[in-house]
Amino acid sequence: MAIPILVLSIIGFIYLPWLTLRPLSAGDWPYLFTENIRAFSWFPEARFLWLAPYYQIITKFVVTVVGIRWEVAEKLLWFLPFIILSAFSSYRAFRSWISVLIYTTNTYILMIVGGGQMGVAMAYAIAPLVFSRLSFFLIVIQAMFDPRIALLTIVAALFVTRPKVKKLLFVLFGVFVIHLYWIIPMIFSPSVLGERLSDASAGMLKFLSFASFSQTISLLHPNWPENIFGKVYFMQPEFLVIPTIAFSAFLFGSEKRKAIPYGLLALVGAFLAKGTQEPFGGIYTWLFTYVPGFWLFRDSTKFYLLVALAYAYIIPKSKVPSILIVLLWAILIRQALTHELTGTFQPKPIDPEYIKLKELILSSEKSSSFWVPSVSRYAFFSTEHPAIAGQIGPEGYIIVPWDSRGEIFLTERQYDDTLRQEYIASVSALPNLQRDPAFTKLAVWKIR
Repeated sequence: MAIPILVLSIIGFIYLPWLTLRPLSAGDWPYLFTENIRAFSWFPEARFLWLAPYYQIITKFVVTVVGIRWEVAEKLLWFLPFIILSAFSSYRAFRSWISVLIYTTNTYILMIVGGGQMGVAMAYAIAPLVFSRLSFFLIVIQAMFDPRIALLTIVAALFVTRPKVKKLLFVLFGVFVIHLYWIIPMIFSPSVLGERLSDASAGMLKFLSFASFSQTISLLHPNWPENIFGKVYFMQPEFLVIPTIAFSAFLFGSEKRKAIPYGLLALVGAFLAKGTQEPFGGIYTWLFTYVPGFWLFRDSTKFYLLVALAYAYIIPKSKVPSILIVLLWAILIRQALTHELTGTFQPKPIDPEYIKLKELILSSEKSSSFWVPSVSRYAFFSTEHPAIAGQIGPEGYIIVPWDSRGEIFLTERQYDDTLRQEYIASVSALPNLQRDPAFTKLAVWKIR
């Protein structure tokens, strides 16, 4: 019983910062006002693509019908289910608490959830169940969160378990039919499809290939632990203990023959997760250029999923004592245990001035707001009250945001209040503006 308790304690302690009434908005994860959610349609909207049934419709029901505010709903619908599903599905698939620890707390998934990519995270959480069962219902659910992760999971299952192809094709056809709610709008709406394809170029592919092979084979995310986009760390050699333990299973572990496909899966996943990085980076470029649909994987780090699945199976089969694996793992992810991770792991309260600003904006039947230099994640906007960065109408507001997360006004990736003050001074010098003294953190001007 010691190992299960230890593993669950580590998982619980890492994700403890999520148990708060503060919003978890960070990275790609938004903050939604009730007015925004109320404006959601009861039918899938093209802008939400595959996430529409859950992110849009279920959220609208929970917030506007049940009456649960967003700060609570986001935890109940996304963050807590991620923890539970990751632990449950990895245990059901691999029958090992070491598998649960590896799959739920590796650096890849910690960076994903810390960066607010919760669609990817939920698809990742379900992946072990899909991998082990290839159930129609499970694939439908996983594809709703992220069809790219669903596709990789199915490919991994084909690689390792070799299910009946005819049955799988029948299942996939059913999944395709159910998901026509976003496939048809994506095909026939140039604006929706164009936004997704705009950055699907070889140049962007190279730019997004952050990880080295030594990092991917070690299940080490290149942005660990700060999770700052574009800031890539050198290889942290202590993480080489992970592949060392994993591949020792082929020499000393039990069930060596069964482990071989998983070892190959880990190697293939690590090779693809590095993208265009050497060695043989041209192979990924070729796949991206000539294989239909491979543009979906311009962010090559999604292939870390294959490494995580493989190691979740292989490492428990090694002869290394479970308690030693747990201790080594805790040392490797120590920044998570000391709560040094950023993003959603550091919840920030929404400043009351953003609520006050929302009420000010809603006091006008129609108005627009001009944010300098960019729109804050806590800004309120809607169809009648757009937040824009180019032009502003005769009635509206100019706002310099209060950057509580330190993600807008940056010098050398560090928050620089001098930049914010320069923007405030520049806007203050413009004619026909009246600054609102009711806001002391936000800088708000009314156009006269």
